[in-house]
Amino acid sequence: MKHTLIHLNSSPYSGLACKEGLDLALVFATFEQPVDLCLSGPALSLLTLNQNPTIEQGKNLHKLLAGLEFYDIENVFIERRHTWQEADNIWQGVQSLDTEQWQSMFSQYQQVFRF
Repeated sequence: MKHTLIHLNSSPYSGLACKEGLDLALVFATFEQPVDLCLSGPALSLLTLNQNPTIEQGKNLHKLLAGLEFYDIENVFIERRHTWQEADNIWQGVQSLDTEQWQSMFSQYQQVFRF
C-alpha cells in the first residue's frame, strides 16, 4: 500500500489549491489509504484559530482540521523554525520537525502531492 504525503503550500483563501489538497487527503483516507499532511509557506495560516473568511475567500478551511482524526489522518507536520506555533491561537494538532527531519521527510513517501 502506498503512503502519501500532501504538502500544502498555498494560502487557504487566495485560491482553490489548499482546499483541493485537503479534499484529496480526505479522499485517500476515505478509501483507507494512509495519508499525512505537511504545511509550509502561506498554508501555515490555515492553523490559526478563530478564522472568519469573507464570502469571496470561501469556506473556513480551518474547520476541516478538527475532523481529520475521524479520517485517521494523524500526522500533520510543520517545520520547527516557525516559532509562532507556540501561540495560544494556533491549532495544536501539528507535529513540528527540525530542518533535517523536514527535508528527509519527503523521501519517505511513495507519493507526494503539492498544492
